Amino acid sequence: MSEATRECDPATHLDAMAAALGLAITAEQRQGVIRFLATAEAMARIVQAAPVGEDTLELAPVFRPGRAEVEEEA
Repeated sequence: MSEATRECDPATHLDAMAAALGLAITAEQRQGVIRFLATAEAMARIVQAAPVGEDTLELAPVFRPGRAEVEEEA
């Protein structure tokens, strides 16, 4: 099945990821987490559908902590 036609099952995803990450999801939390995962999947589909040309992509600058270089004025 291709990426475009694969259906997301938030409950199955929750079960797999909770087990993989060692998360304890209570019965009270479960439905809220499933709703969130379904919403996140719907948002991801919208973003993935947006046309973006390769020539429009720019890498973000990399943050490196430490002392900033300050140029002295002459």
